[in-house]
Amino acid sequence: MKHFLQSLLGSLTAFILLGFGCVVACIGFIALLATLGEQPLVDLESGSVLVLDLNTTIQDTPPITDFSVIMQEALNGQSQSVTYLLQLIDSIEYAATDHDISALLLHGSLMQQGYGSGLAVISEVRQAIDTFKATGKPVYAYLVSPSQKDYYLTSVANEIWINPFGTVSLNGLASNRPFLGQALEKYGIGVQTTRVGAYKSAVDTFTRTSMSDADREQTLALLNDLWVNLLTETSASRAISEQVITQLSNNDAFFTASNALAARLVDRVGYLDELIDHLVGTYQAAARDDTFQQIDCLDYAQAHGLELNTNVKEGERIAVVYAEGQIIDGGKYPGFVGGDWLATELRRLRNDPDVKAVVLRVNSPGGSAIASEIIQRETHLLAAQKPLIVSMGSYAASGGYWISAYADKIFAQPYSITGSIGVFGLVFNIQDAAADFAVHFDGVKTSPFADIYSVSRPRTESEMALIQKFTDEIYTAFIDKVAEGRSIPRTDVSQLAQGRVWSGMRAQQLSLVDAIGGLNQAINEAASSAGIETASIEQVPAPSAFSDSLANILEEAGAAPVAKISSPLAEITTQAESLTKQLRGLNDPLSVYARMPYFLEGL
Repeated sequence: MKHFLQSLLGSLTAFILLGFGCVVACIGFIALLATLGEQPLVDLESGSVLVLDLNTTIQDTPPITDFSVIMQEALNGQSQSVTYLLQLIDSIEYAATDHDISALLLHGSLMQQGYGSGLAVISEVRQAIDTFKATGKPVYAYLVSPSQKDYYLTSVANEIWINPFGTVSLNGLASNRPFLGQALEKYGIGVQTTRVGAYKSAVDTFTRTSMSDADREQTLALLNDLWVNLLTETSASRAISEQVITQLSNNDAFFTASNALAARLVDRVGYLDELIDHLVGTYQAAARDDTFQQIDCLDYAQAHGLELNTNVKEGERIAVVYAEGQIIDGGKYPGFVGGDWLATELRRLRNDPDVKAVVLRVNSPGGSAIASEIIQRETHLLAAQKPLIVSMGSYAASGGYWISAYADKIFAQPYSITGSIGVFGLVFNIQDAAADFAVHFDGVKTSPFADIYSVSRPRTESEMALIQKFTDEIYTAFIDKVAEGRSIPRTDVSQLAQGRVWSGMRAQQLSLVDAIGGLNQAINEAASSAGIETASIEQVPAPSAFSDSLANILEEAGAAPVAKISSPLAEITTQAESLTKQLRGLNDPLSVYARMPYFLEGL
């Protein structure tokens, strides 16, 4: 027995050491791959074409390299490409004046993960491309089966090519979301709500089987604003009258390659190899690979060190802070805006004398009312000490607007979805569902409201009255803060609030935002307000490398790569995942939320 135990312990020890060695070797190998991927690039050749691969998610926040994603890439080569806005538009605008860059080529089809690739973000990229085009350098685009967002982005190109079997979509915008009221009732899940604001329809997802009249009204008005603006910009770029392009959309909607060419929606029909031959003949041929001389847009940014100016940690600088995702109570969590985390970062920047101004980039539909207020307290204090400029992305609604209200100036894109100044309360119970499995609850309490947030039973009338009181008080405070922060009479705020969402274009007309513009315009405004001629940028959170991911692996679990939607089944799965993520964000201590309706995630 003694020898057996010794042998067993020896085998276990060897197994553990071998396993540990394999893990270390695996991590080392993956780290080596990541390091190789970060090596400096070859020098840029004169006469190159800048190539922008659109097979990516364009998001606001700099990508944080996650261990699980790196592991997935190393094992099977599958990856989710992510590009962040500031790096992308800086690269395109820098290339506009770079004598080594002769042209720009766009190809691929945009992907969407989380709140990325929204119309407002795409509009900013499109403006950067237009700036490039204005220098006289040509812009080419190659399409296969572009989405409406793909076509809107590439319509600014001088020359659009499409695959002979490709199709252009110009069928309009729609909002279609699930309503779970009957399903929750069927499965014994009780839902009780409070709300303030006739248009505050976020709770409808959990209580109704169809849209309310007020929600239908605001959604249609919002979509019409976005669609008219999209058609206007597209018609101007393609030199097609708005009347004609509207008729094309209403009468045909989808266009084969030949029909798209006849309608002047594209310029050339051809295969990719034909475009490559055309570019080889027009520009210089590369030394190898039998193609034209080119450089990828992100490689170009690294080759010119454009990232260095946006990762400054010391000296006088402008801070760009990203609030992207649903606002939740608590600390930093991937894909969400933790109220405590963001408030801490804003406090640090407020107390740093070298930070001369702050740009708060908001891409959030809102969320926890308490977390929004925790963040807003810091924005209010910060704005009292140094310039605070808000740049609205695709979403800056409800809690997203709450945290923006005290800024010195608010920029938005015409496609930004904002407003939704309203509040709701939402509590669930599983009493009936548990009873179906013969599970019952019982207990004792010291006070009438001790178990008000228990999921074991419905709330009483007096308990719901108390939650409604919280809701009313928070809504009143929301109105007051917007009126004070925006210097708008309270009566006016009350009229345009009511939980109604607005496009960025309409919000400017209502004085909810100050100007139409993107992230770079906000940064320039911050620098001007701070009296800085050349602004160095600190990004919060900053882009992280593989080594940072390893250091945080025990703190943050990474999400698996998300594939591009390619089928109706994938669409259903994506909607289910989105709803699950939204439910995870319902963690306000008082169950009261400043959150826009659950719709338009695809924009």
